[in-house]
Amino acid sequence: MAFTNFETREIHCKVVYFGPASAGKTLNLKSVFTSTAGEMKSGMIDMGGNAGPTPFFDFLPVSLGKIKDYHVKLHLYTMPVHTLYETLQHTLLKGLDAFVFVVDSRIEAMADNIESMAHVRRLLGEHGYSISDMPRVIQYNKRDMADIMPVGVLREELNSGGFPDHEAIATRSIGTLETLQSIAKQIVKTLSI
Repeated sequence: MAFTNFETREIHCKVVYFGPASAGKTLNLKSVFTSTAGEMKSGMIDMGGNAGPTPFFDFLPVSLGKIKDYHVKLHLYTMPVHTLYETLQHTLLKGLDAFVFVVDSRIEAMADNIESMAHVRRLLGEHGYSISDMPRVIQYNKRDMADIMPVGVLREELNSGGFPDHEAIATRSIGTLETLQSIAKQIVKTLSI
């Protein structure tokens, strides 16, 4: 749940980006970092390497500005795919307010998407979250690739609940800010200020 600091009049909300390996979670945060105004972002912390999947996590604080005299900040994280980091996963899930599930739109990645979504449901359930009540956005990334699944099929398999979803090409910063805006709107609706 959101952390409210009444002394500084700040509300901090945690959003985790989930998805299969190489779906574009880190690229989403990098896109948001390069696309947002300087006063909205503090700095991105990349705990991974330069090549390949991110072994640990990425972190990007983003300011939503003031809402009813409170400064609202989102803390964006990417969730590592490797199960070697269960302690890290537990830490990243503590105080979770919302999540984004980044889908790899390529046909060859469909089984990985379904497996990853099942893992997210299991993981959130094990940590006491009601996934049906949690704000979330589904992002269909890599829409510029040659062999991609139709969005209708992806929706049917991965978003049967009809949650907000967006098409994206994170490498070109297409759809990444729309995804962030969509999750931010859902979070703001849950805040009792």
